Amino acid sequence: MVDQDQNPDLSPVRPRFLTILCYLTIFASTYMIFSAFSGLSDPESTVKAMTNSMEQWESVLQDAVKNDPSGQSKVDELMGDIAASNTSSNMRDNSFFSLVSNLLTMIGAFLMLRLKKNGLRLYILGCIIAVVAPVLVFGSDNIMGFSLALMAGLSGALFVLLYALKMKYME
Repeated sequence: MVDQDQNPDLSPVRPRFLTILCYLTIFASTYMIFSAFSGLSDPESTVKAMTNSMEQWESVLQDAVKNDPSGQSKVDELMGDIAASNTSSNMRDNSFFSLVSNLLTMIGAFLMLRLKKNGLRLYILGCIIAVVAPVLVFGSDNIMGFSLALMAGLSGALFVLLYALKMKYME
């Protein structure tokens, strides 16, 4: 008679929540990889899109602070800071780091989908790159670098925490 506890054909059960997290990461990373390829192949279009977005935000912000002269000077300073960092080389460099970061997070999610602990390590490395890269590319005193790093840090920390809660299911 075969003992069921020693049957190697039984695979560990993957929690549904971990499956959902992995697929969310895979889909988001895939989208960001395509965006990074777009930014690498044509950084000028990324600069144009950012310029259009800045013009829209500038008009909204100018309307919001039209009665406050100090607010207007801060908006002008902020927009000048973003415009100075909105260059083709910065967008190309940021796209490269985004590509590397999202490849690591996607591979990490695939490994965690297969219940491998090394997947979380790759995912964390991808998140660290996503936080550090904008600060290196745009500068630590630039609002664009800071805001991109902050967004990557918050979303990365949330997902790392959620993945870490499911570490007991990984080998």
